[in-house]
Amino acid sequence: MRARVVLACMLALIAPLSAQAFGAKQISFAKGSDVWFAEDHTLPMIALVAAFPAGSVYDPQDRDGLASFAASMLDEGAGKLDSKAFHTALADKAIQLSVDTDRDWMVVSLVTLSTNAKEAMRLLGTALAHPRFDADAVARVRAQMLQNINQQDEDPAQVAARNFHLVYFGAHPYAHPTDGDGPGLTAIKQADLKNFAATHWVRSGLKIAVAGDIDTAALASLLKSTFGPLRAAMPPSPPQNMRRGAPGLHVFAMDVPQPNAVFALPGMLRNDKDFLPAYVANYILGGGGFSSRLTADVREKRGLTYDISTDLATLKHAGLIEGTVATRSNAVTQTLAQVKDTMAKFSADGPTPQELADAKTYLTGAYPLSFSSNAGTASQLSVFQRSGLPIGYVAKRNAMIDAITLDDVKRVAKKWFDPKRLTVVVAGTIKDQKH
Repeated sequence: MRARVVLACMLALIAPLSAQAFGAKQISFAKGSDVWFAEDHTLPMIALVAAFPAGSVYDPQDRDGLASFAASMLDEGAGKLDSKAFHTALADKAIQLSVDTDRDWMVVSLVTLSTNAKEAMRLLGTALAHPRFDADAVARVRAQMLQNINQQDEDPAQVAARNFHLVYFGAHPYAHPTDGDGPGLTAIKQADLKNFAATHWVRSGLKIAVAGDIDTAALASLLKSTFGPLRAAMPPSPPQNMRRGAPGLHVFAMDVPQPNAVFALPGMLRNDKDFLPAYVANYILGGGGFSSRLTADVREKRGLTYDISTDLATLKHAGLIEGTVATRSNAVTQTLAQVKDTMAKFSADGPTPQELADAKTYLTGAYPLSFSSNAGTASQLSVFQRSGLPIGYVAKRNAMIDAITLDDVKRVAKKWFDPKRLTVVVAGTIKDQKH
């Protein structure tokens, strides 16, 4: 009851912000541009998220990590400014610039005061159109990335995740780690970075989401000056054919007290009609934290783990129903058996009416929290935008979840959540495995 009161109070505080986000509109600054905009003058701030088709799926075969390496260089000098001068220019105006690379996208996030918007966008535009890739900055960032990979090699959660993608996707570029590997990063030259930026930091396929204190005309002008100079050519499409799963158990030995496992089923793309019912189903099975069935069965009833969760992972060309769990070396087999048993029962019978009602209450009630700030609004709009959803989905989403029936969830549970197709990857040593 107390949690519901707290949630209600939070929703009351953010209602004006979420209302603005739900009224987001599409604008254009050039032919073919894809911009979602939520105008909000509550605070004198602007947040922008720009997603480029420049994820690790575009890495050349012998240059794993090129997309991530190039992205990490975005704020390491541009135009006439070297790395130190560029960072100083950002700090002087309190401009927050960050970049992240996933398998499909390079996602650039910018947050600035309205009064500094012109300078913030000028710096971003310079970084995208005129990156320097100075030799000293390249060497420093490469060393940092190699150090991170070495640290990940000691972390069973990271080892399990990395090897899961190798096992699951096989020869497809989705298989290799987004941050690359030692040989790939070592092989990357300055010229590779420059060429990748020139061919992938482009306007074609670019998706922009903006929220905050600016009007449509002023925003269109800033976007044109920032992104207009970029090339319009679309990067080559990555290969479409891929392996979707390798059912069974795959163990990667590590001498650790707590092995980590990643388990997954082939899932649906984001635009599949089954996605929202499956999203609700996943919340009930493993996405709802302490209210999920897997937490109840694996943690609370049997004490096999501290944390277990599942999620719907949606890539541009593949979907997964993916979960993670960590447990003792002498309980791995028991834990995985219980995961499969819980999933099998859920697949066969679906949720109870109360589970469905509770899931819908939480998922619709928590939704406005994603729009509690301009940065959150721009980020959430970008997620929907990259998923290929129409802009009207923002306002309709909760009604669509409310309309999901018990039969809908039972149908997708039976269709998509059958554990017989599970691919399981364990990083660690299994001491309770029967031979």
